[in-house]
Amino acid sequence: DEAVELAEIELRRRNVRLTCQVASRLPMLMVDPILIEQVLINLLKNAAESVDSAQRPTAQRKVELSVALAVQDNRQLVEFSVLDYGSGLAPEMLERLYEAFYSTKSYGMGIGLSLCRSIVESHQGRMRAENIYNGAEVTGWRFSFWLPVGEPASVAPQAMHSTI
Repeated sequence: DEAVELAEIELRRRNVRLTCQVASRLPMLMVDPILIEQVLINLLKNAAESVDSAQRPTAQRKVELSVALAVQDNRQLVEFSVLDYGSGLAPEMLERLYEAFYSTKSYGMGIGLSLCRSIVESHQGRMRAENIYNGAEVTGWRFSFWLPVGEPASVAPQAMHSTI
């Protein structure tokens, strides 16, 4: 909730609508809530920038956040997914997406996604980015990350909290 509240400032500024779908009765996660909040804020702000730079019409100026339970390799996970309706990324940029100091933005420092991936992986999670297609046309972008259920993260014990 706090990450959404903070990111909504940027979303409103760019006239981008946010919809959230959070599954009920999600299990507790052992994570540093401030770090996971930072990942969500960065992904939501990037999504708003993507929609804005694509100059989508009002009806398509939206970002979707979903949080749901998932199973992968017989492990329970909580999946966080941020979907935007921007212009996606060129395939050659995908290879460098998480590279420190590489940015697709003229004003970007290139540390946001690299830091996000490091945070997620420090919690034994994984992150994925993909273009969304309608036929051959790229119609958006999705960033997803998964955090394991019931496994303590590799952060300092005093920093661990049960939260989403």
